[in-house]
Amino acid sequence: MTTKPATILASEVRMMKSKHTGRKYRISISLPYASLKSDRKVWPFNEPLERWPVVYLIDANWYFGMVTDMVRNMGWFGNTTDAIVVGIGYPENQHPQEALCDQIARRFHDLTPIRDEGVEKWVENLVMRSSLTGGAGGFLHFIKDELIPVIEQDFQADPHKRILAGHSLGGTFAAFALLEEPRLFDTYIIGSPWLSYGDRLIFKREEMFAKRHKRLAAKIHLWVGDGEESSEDTGLSDVIRFGAILESRKYKGLTLIKHVFADHHHNDVIAPGFVSSLKTALRA
Repeated sequence: MTTKPATILASEVRMMKSKHTGRKYRISISLPYASLKSDRKVWPFNEPLERWPVVYLIDANWYFGMVTDMVRNMGWFGNTTDAIVVGIGYPENQHPQEALCDQIARRFHDLTPIRDEGVEKWVENLVMRSSLTGGAGGFLHFIKDELIPVIEQDFQADPHKRILAGHSLGGTFAAFALLEEPRLFDTYIIGSPWLSYGDRLIFKREEMFAKRHKRLAAKIHLWVGDGEESSEDTGLSDVIRFGAILESRKYKGLTLIKHVFADHHHNDVIAPGFVSSLKTALRA
């Protein structure tokens, strides 16, 4: 029996090297079936849109297949639209363990907004890779200046329906992007963010933002599992506090949806968190 790597229908992978970060990224793109030219005018090819929402997904090496299937199935049988999913990930070594260690080391650089040498040492001990932190600014510029223009040039992408989706450090990055570029995306999905990172830098950035701005015209989906709290982890209480602060500002134009998932921890909250937030973000 011959074998081939598994693939996702109507998808492609591109390699992009960023001028802002100097790093290479593995960009996975899945397209709505209805966006493809076909003589079949039956489901699921029968309701094409002129422009499609785009989900920009952090940590695509882990979540791209899952989110693509979520978006497609909800769009086929629910009250949501299908969407283009653009997964932002890293080149993959064929050896799974090596690939995973590479991904962990690289994401800590791209998704953290400030350098933390203690975290760098922890990551190096964890994956036996040298690791830097504090590269979120450059990574955000890569997405804004290099990736989004390519997607909106090459595909039927709706520039008014951009969705940024991240979990864990990806959620931290989404919160950072919200405060740095609040108009870049229509929706920010902030799942289980590490808000204590960098001496609670996100809270400080939000306080600075509030002093300068009365408007935050974005849709935010903020979620966490109720099991993300312990003597060493303040994930749950930090997310609750962050949501309460955003509400207290009474920002003009802000839509904030908060969700604490009962009986869920940091990693098993991923699927219900993405389903819940994407269902609302892609409402037809």
